[in-house]
Amino acid sequence: MKIILVPCDFSPTTEKAVKFAIDLADKGDRLILLNIINDNGTSKKIAQDLKEVETKFKKLIDLQLPKGISVCSKTMPGKFISSILKLIANEKIDLVVMGTQGSKGWGEFFMGSNIEKVVRTSPVPVFAVKGFADFDSINNIIFPCNLNLDQPEILQKVKELQKRFHSRLHLLRVNTGKSFNDIKIIENLEEYARHYQLSDYSVAVINNTSIKDGILHFAREISADMIAMITHGKRDLHRMFTESTAADIVNHSRILVWTCTS
Repeated sequence: MKIILVPCDFSPTTEKAVKFAIDLADKGDRLILLNIINDNGTSKKIAQDLKEVETKFKKLIDLQLPKGISVCSKTMPGKFISSILKLIANEKIDLVVMGTQGSKGWGEFFMGSNIEKVVRTSPVPVFAVKGFADFDSINNIIFPCNLNLDQPEILQKVKELQKRFHSRLHLLRVNTGKSFNDIKIIENLEEYARHYQLSDYSVAVINNTSIKDGILHFAREISADMIAMITHGKRDLHRMFTESTAADIVNHSRILVWTCTS
């Protein structure tokens, strides 16, 4: 049995995330729908918020659920990220599924979206759902490779992800420097695939000055359905301003993104 957490703000993207989480769940799995309310208000305001949230949860839970999947709703007062991390630890969450609209402009630069913060700090894999994600039509997954040959556990998760969707894996390396030899990079990607005994895959090199732009360009080029990325899991909330390619991809990608901490 796995436990799937779906943070809910009751926007249209929340409904898409809940639908995708339901599709992901197997018989016996458990879905936890979580809403976090501001704990700075008066007691009367918090009570009013709780009542409104209860009504909204009822509408979400009224979605058709497959037989054998349990769903419950929780409301927590507090800060968004700290509340998410606390629940992941307390409930032994296996996976987070979260809807996102992305983030643009000054807001993105200064604080980033909530999903970006979840991606940066979550100790468990995260699915970022932006648009409609058809579970049965995820045929091509891009996997930007770090060429690290000492990550068997995370590569096992990538292989399980590929098997789950019966999809083809596209190993990608973005070449950001003119001094690098594309042929050598292709050889390294093939060695990477052999080392981890990957199957049903392709390898590709994209030349671009930006890793993020290279990945997104390749996703459009092959009409990819998902991007799977390894993150470094900087869980120190004071280090939110450090660069994160995975968080940038989540904010700018138009397709499903899966991230997992190394």
